Amino acid sequence: MTHCGWIVRKFGLFGLSALVAFHPLLAQPKKSNDAVAPFRPNPTGAFAARNAKTTGVEINFSGVKSFSENVLRAALADQIEEITQSGLTPAAADDTAFFLGIFYRKNGFPDVEVKWNIAAGGKLALTVTEGPQIWLGSINFAGDKAITAKVLKDYVAGTTRERFPRLRQKLPFVESDIETGVGRIRSLYESQGFLNVSVDPAKVSFAAGKTVADISVTIHEGLQYHFGKLNLTGDLVFYPQTELLKTLEPFSKKPYTPDAVSNMQREIVYFYRLRGYYEAQVEASSDPATAKDGVVPVTFNITTGNVYRFGGINESGLDRLHPGFLQKRFSKLRGKFYNPEKLDDIYRSLMRTGLFKSLRITSKPLPSHEVELDMQAGEAKSKELGFLIGYGNYDGFLAGIQAAERDLFGTGRSISGSAEFSQRLLKGEVLYLDPWFLESDYSLRLKLDALTQNFDGYSKVETGGRLELARALSKYLNVSFFLLPREVQLNNININPASDVGPTRYFVNSLGTTLTLDLRDNAINPGKGFIFTTTSDYSGNPLGSDLDFVRGTGRISYYLPIKRAILAFGARGGVLCPLHGAASIPIDERFFNGGNRTVRSFAEFELGPKDSSNNPIGGDTFTIFNVELDFPLIGNLVGATFVDAGSVGHSVSEGVGTMRYGIGGGLRYNLPVGPIRFDYGLNPDPRSGEKQGAFHFSFGFAF
Repeated sequence: MTHCGWIVRKFGLFGLSALVAFHPLLAQPKKSNDAVAPFRPNPTGAFAARNAKTTGVEINFSGVKSFSENVLRAALADQIEEITQSGLTPAAADDTAFFLGIFYRKNGFPDVEVKWNIAAGGKLALTVTEGPQIWLGSINFAGDKAITAKVLKDYVAGTTRERFPRLRQKLPFVESDIETGVGRIRSLYESQGFLNVSVDPAKVSFAAGKTVADISVTIHEGLQYHFGKLNLTGDLVFYPQTELLKTLEPFSKKPYTPDAVSNMQREIVYFYRLRGYYEAQVEASSDPATAKDGVVPVTFNITTGNVYRFGGINESGLDRLHPGFLQKRFSKLRGKFYNPEKLDDIYRSLMRTGLFKSLRITSKPLPSHEVELDMQAGEAKSKELGFLIGYGNYDGFLAGIQAAERDLFGTGRSISGSAEFSQRLLKGEVLYLDPWFLESDYSLRLKLDALTQNFDGYSKVETGGRLELARALSKYLNVSFFLLPREVQLNNININPASDVGPTRYFVNSLGTTLTLDLRDNAINPGKGFIFTTTSDYSGNPLGSDLDFVRGTGRISYYLPIKRAILAFGARGGVLCPLHGAASIPIDERFFNGGNRTVRSFAEFELGPKDSSNNPIGGDTFTIFNVELDFPLIGNLVGATFVDAGSVGHSVSEGVGTMRYGIGGGLRYNLPVGPIRFDYGLNPDPRSGEKQGAFHFSFGFAF
C-alpha cells in the first residue's frame, strides 16, 4: 500500500497539514538574519506577524530609496516593540537609528547616515542618507597553495552569504563581513596544520563608479605540521598497544593541531574507561618548535587508577511508574566492569520508549571502587491520541485514529488501539508491547487485528494476530521469533480461471524467525551504511494450519554518501514452496510486484502473472533490484533519479520469472519523520495492455 502512514501518531495531530502547522521542527523558521535581506516589499511569516503587533508606533522615514517601509519596520521589529512597551525616549530613538544603519550597511551601503528626531506628538522621524550601494565583485588570492581558491572564496563571502538565499548570486559588499572572512581563512589554515600562517588584511579596490568592490587577500602559509611517532608511557595495562594506537589513527593521520592532541587525550581516557578505569587520566606533551621538517612527536602519559564496577542504583522523580522501575532496567550492570557505552545503550533504549521527557544519570565513584548511579527522571505523558488523514495511489483517501497508553498499570508496558479506513481497506488493530518480557532481554509484541480489503479481482476478510519475541544480540544485530495465526475468507472473486485463486477459505498458522543486521546511521533518514534482513517461516498441519509451505525472503540496502548526494542500492527476493504435494497456494499468500517501493514503472501489484481479465494473480518467487541517486535542491527539497528491475515467477519450478525494468525520477521533501516522495517510473519496454509508466505518491524510503 502507498500512503503517508501514521506519520502523525507520535505528535497527536490532525493529519499531515496539522503536522506541518504545529510541529515545532517544521513550523518554526530557522534563525537567521533574513531581516536584513533587501528588496522584500511584502514581509511574510514571522515578520508579518511582528509588524501586526508593532504598527502602533508612528515612524516617518525620509530619504529612503532602496527599501519599502514594511522591510524597514521588519528590520527594526525589536526596537519598535521596545518603544511600544516602554515609550519613545531619546535613548530608544538613538538605538533605532543605530540599528537602521546596521541594516543598511549589511546590505551594501557603507556610507549610510541615519539621523533621528522626536517630532511633536511623540512621532519618531528617521532621516536616511543612503549613499551608494556597493556590490561584492571578484575575490582574488595570492600565496594560496594548499587550499583551492574556490574554498577560500566561500570562506571570505560566507558571512554575507549566510544572510541571503543560496539562489541569489549577487551579494552586497560588507566590510565587516570581509574582515570576518579573513579570520575564517586563518582558522581554516590552522585547522590544516599551518600553525604559523598569516593572512594580510584584505585589500579593497572599487570599480564601475564605486559600485563594485574587488577583494585581494595575500596568504603566507608557512610550514604544515604533521604527527610523528605517538609515544605511550605510564600505566600501560593493555598489551600490545596496537588496539589503542588504532583508535588514534583517525586523528594522527591528519595534520598536527593542538585541538587534535586534545581530542586524542580524550580518546585515550575513553578507551580506558570502557575497560573499567573510571578515574583514568592522560597528560600530553608535544612541542611544534622542536619539530623536524614539520613532524611533531607526541607523548601521552597515562594514569589509570583503579578498576571500577557498577554498584548501587538510586532513582527519584517517578510518579506513575512503579518504584524500582529504573533499578530493574539497569540491574544487569550491577557488579560488572564500568563501561559508559553499556550505560548509554540502556539510557537510549529507555528514551525511545517515550516514557520519559528527561532522564538525568549521574555517576558517582565510591571508596569501594564502585560507581553508583543516581537517576533523576521526568516522566512524559502516558496517554496519546492521534489521527490520520492522507492519500495513496492504490488505497485512495485514508483516515484513521489511534489511542495509546504507554505506561500500562505503571509497568512501562504499552497498549494501543487503532482503526484505519480507506477506499479499499477497513482495519482495526490492538497492539501490546512489552520491551522487557519477564524482566529478560527479550521484547514481546502481541497484535490482534481484523480487516476487510478489496483487491483487483477479489476481496478478503481476515482476522488474526502476531506473537513476536525479539532480542538484540548486539548493538546492530537483532533476532526475532514469531507466530502468525490468521483466518481468511476470499469474496467477490472475479479471477478467471478460478483455479488461479486457490483455496478461498482457510486457516493459516506459520512459525518463523527474522534476523536483521542494521549498520545505517539513521533508521528514518539513512545517509550511509547498510541493512540486511532475512525472514523465513513454516506453515503446516503440526501447527493446525490448513496450508503447508515454507517461505523465505531477504533484503539488503546500502547507502553511499557522495558529497551532498546519496547513492542507494537495494536488492530483495523471496521464494514460497508448497509442501506435501499442495496443489496451490491461495492468491492472498503469494508474492506481488510493482508499486512505489518495488519496480516503479508499474502500478501497485501490476508486475507479474495475470489472469485472462488482466487481474494480478501473483507468484511463488520474486526479485527486486533498485538503484537511486538522491541530490539536494533547495532546503528540504531533494531530487532523485532511479533505475528499478524486478520479476515475479508463477511457481518455483518456473524460476524467478521475466525481469522487467523501470527508469525515472522524482522529488522528496524531508520531514523529521521521513520523506514524502513523488516518483514517476517509465516502462522502457511496455507490452500489450501495459501503460507507459506510473506515478507514485508515498511516504518513507523506497527500500
